[in-house]
Amino acid sequence: MKFRLFAKTLAIVMLAFALGATAVAADKKPPEYPNAKRESPKPDLTSRHDEELLKKGFAALNDSKQQTEAQTDLQKLVSDSSSKYAKAEALRGLAQLKVNQNDYAGGIALLKQALALDSLPNDDYFDTMMGLAQLYTQNQQWQPALDTLKTWMEQGGKQTGDAYALQGRIYLSEKEYSDAVSSMQQAMKLQPQGAPVWWGQVLVESYVGLKDYAHAAQVLETQLAANPSDATTRKNLVAVYLDANQPAKALQAMEDAKAHGLIVTGTDYINLAKMYVIVGQDSNDPKPDAQKAVAALQEGFAKQVVQPSFDSYKLLGDASYLAGDLHGAVAAWGKAAPFATDGKLDMQRGQLMVQQLDQYRDGRAALQQALAKGGLEKPGVAWILIGNADIKLKDKAGALAAYRKAAQYPETKSAAVKWLKAESHGGRK
Repeated sequence: MKFRLFAKTLAIVMLAFALGATAVAADKKPPEYPNAKRESPKPDLTSRHDEELLKKGFAALNDSKQQTEAQTDLQKLVSDSSSKYAKAEALRGLAQLKVNQNDYAGGIALLKQALALDSLPNDDYFDTMMGLAQLYTQNQQWQPALDTLKTWMEQGGKQTGDAYALQGRIYLSEKEYSDAVSSMQQAMKLQPQGAPVWWGQVLVESYVGLKDYAHAAQVLETQLAANPSDATTRKNLVAVYLDANQPAKALQAMEDAKAHGLIVTGTDYINLAKMYVIVGQDSNDPKPDAQKAVAALQEGFAKQVVQPSFDSYKLLGDASYLAGDLHGAVAAWGKAAPFATDGKLDMQRGQLMVQQLDQYRDGRAALQQALAKGGLEKPGVAWILIGNADIKLKDKAGALAAYRKAAQYPETKSAAVKWLKAESHGGRK
């Protein structure tokens, strides 16, 4: 049994572009990129009209009901303004509109144009570059994303947890697992507190990619200690233990989940029962774990979260058999049988009834049903068992017919012919 519970994609939050400093109203905040290698240009915006239009466009951009107005105002600046600064800021706003529409390729093109004007002050310029790296990531353009991040770090003179986490996310997508681990470790070093959940997911998946399940488990165990009620983390921990071929630890994690009230869906109960069966099969005494599997399924049925199906009843029968409850196994397999598309399960329960439970009449009926459904690997065995049941039921004619059928199959021909010869010579009573 294999679980794969990690999300296939991890959301990267696009930077929200705010209107930066203008030539008229200087930004007095401390610079975000004090170590930047680029010399920050002075905004060339001198037109009061363009400044007001830029403010108006960004105000509309931040109002979900005025997106059309934002598009009109910002596009007018790109088309008509003589200020490179105003054009670049407007391009940033238009890029955000594209992002709002999930048009990442369109956003990328506009941000590249904004950067190419080389007119933005450093805070806006490097924020735009980071936004471009994020959009490349969203658009699965991994190498441009990495190149843009590298430029951002080198020219911007800045290192942040967010930047290294984004880098780790990209490396993971490229299956460069060692680089992904290094990036995520650096991200967490720079931001040891308050890291987004997806950072841990990237680190865990990177360790799994390296088959370093021990470290993957450590990360999840640490997350779980901080948030014991996190069902997703518990499921991911189970997945890692299974990847590491440690079913006993996986079962313990699932039992802990149940203790925290996190086993709630039909799938949860079925997976828990399966894990009990797996662990039980590997132990010297399978009965205790098999009995727990039965109890888990019965609880799921009672809560009506485990639905009647071939798989659920088949699993209940398998667990009952492993627990030594042969009558329970036959009953559960009997409920699974109507869902079956072939006769294999009917063959299994019929054989058990004839050979171990002395239920010859019901066993014969199950075996006949198995033959009618078809798909048996050795149908001759079913006929031999039917013949044996007929003998016990003192149905000599039925036994003769069954053994004659069995003689037609290579797997039972020899035994059937031997019995028929003995019978023809009066050797059987």
